[in-house]
Amino acid sequence: MKYLCFTILFLASSYCFSQEDWVETEGQITEITKHRGRKTKEIALVKFKLENGEEIVAGVELTRIPFLGSMKSVGDKISINYSRSNPGLVQTTYGNFLFEYGMYILVVLGIIFSLRPILKYRKSLKAKT
Repeated sequence: MKYLCFTILFLASSYCFSQEDWVETEGQITEITKHRGRKTKEIALVKFKLENGEEIVAGVELTRIPFLGSMKSVGDKISINYSRSNPGLVQTTYGNFLFEYGMYILVVLGIIFSLRPILKYRKSLKAKT
């Protein structure tokens, strides 16, 4: 029963989150901070303009490459999406792509890297007979 409640809450929150009206714009990174813990995160403060011309600053998590970092620095332009109803809710377009298609990319890479050992094994079986 406990897991059912968590599942329903998760699905409801993801449904509400996906129903947001997102607006794509470009902003400028004003500051980057690193948060170390179990997983290292880089949070950037991004200054951008809303549709009505008002300028706002919001934090967004940058996508990182392990051991290399985010490849972004202060002053860089970055493409972001913000929620029309809550402009403080911001996400990067690149991070959104990875969030939506990351699992598919990992599955395809897994299949590609798994095929080579399987083909070698089949070849060795044919050579033995």
